[in-house]
Amino acid sequence: MKFNLVLGMKHVISNLSDIFQNSAFVESDFKLPPPVLLAKFSFLPISSFFPDDRPPFAQNWLNTVSQKDIQCLLAGFAMGILADGNPVPLLEEAIALSNHVLAHSYLGLYYFKIKDYEKAILTYTKAIESYGEEPFLYASRCLLYRLIDEDEGAFYDYQIAKRLDFNYHSVLEWEENQSDLTYFEAENLVIQELESKQSQLSTDEMNSLGLEYVHSYSYLKAIELYSSAIAKSNYLDSNLFVFRGSLYLKLTCFELALKDFNKAIDLDETRSAAYIFRAKVFESYRDFHQAIANYAKAEELDPSSSIVYEERASLLERLGNLNEALQDFDRLVVLNPEDFYVYSLRADLKEKLADMPGALEDYTKAIDLNPYYSDLYSYRAAVREKLGDTHGAKADMDRFNELEDE
Repeated sequence: MKFNLVLGMKHVISNLSDIFQNSAFVESDFKLPPPVLLAKFSFLPISSFFPDDRPPFAQNWLNTVSQKDIQCLLAGFAMGILADGNPVPLLEEAIALSNHVLAHSYLGLYYFKIKDYEKAILTYTKAIESYGEEPFLYASRCLLYRLIDEDEGAFYDYQIAKRLDFNYHSVLEWEENQSDLTYFEAENLVIQELESKQSQLSTDEMNSLGLEYVHSYSYLKAIELYSSAIAKSNYLDSNLFVFRGSLYLKLTCFELALKDFNKAIDLDETRSAAYIFRAKVFESYRDFHQAIANYAKAEELDPSSSIVYEERASLLERLGNLNEALQDFDRLVVLNPEDFYVYSLRADLKEKLADMPGALEDYTKAIDLNPYYSDLYSYRAAVREKLGDTHGAKADMDRFNELEDE
């Protein structure tokens, strides 16, 4: 079975096709915040994200652009990414004029395309000097470091990208496993059984196949499967848009994900999962007001949903709203009293709030629930040390080392 997803994978192609053919843009589009610009108009240096076909564009498409830097970066994209010319002078001029983040990104993509990985790395490194909080740039450099087997650099950039936006963990993990796709799929009996009868799949079987694709890192096949199911449903099944949107989110195709979650909500305003996922898109765009509003709507629709409290608490913690985050973690513990992980999360937050007795209590509860998770003893040892219990701290570290050696 062949899946031709390249043009659908990255919104940049459809966005810029519209621009080239219809001049469907205003220059203010290119003054959006950097994370939104990168999401709307660029993509990671991954070969399958490049278009196989070159979309046509109107000959006078640049006539509507008055800003020289925007002219240069769009012309550079058309010349070097959509076609096979040399865009370096144009993109370097755009960088010199305004240091536009897209000019850096397009230049890095061009060097990746022609397999000049060292220059691509230098390009993203220079971009990071100006845009050091953009996980997109660290993820891009991580991918290039992997290509030249620079494991230390790749791991460092992976950690930074993941810390800045956990969605990049998903796409980098997916990319790392692409070489093993054939093996994963061949070993998956559900895929082997259901792929042979795709045209007759029931809804439950289709969902099972989609899930197994995800487990096997075959995200593109899962997207194609859900796209086909969406068409068969006459675009009326909100669940399918949530499923497909969640995969676009994993691949950091934020605009495509947002479009799917908006559609799911249009079809069914009570679809709480769509609000949760949409909140995560807004987090990536650093529109925290919208993110929190979507979490609040999801909570209103399903107050017993653990994922709402966990995701919102994580955001509030990153924003420094620790007491509000604690309220969500308290609710999470009430909903999942037998889950060691939620106690560990709350304990970590209590450490940040300087509530060491509370942190000790939560780590102890987590250990009671899962006494074989070694890291918990290390965490509790640190808390006991701060409380002056050196004997208890030593006992915990001893237990940590025992479990690590097993």
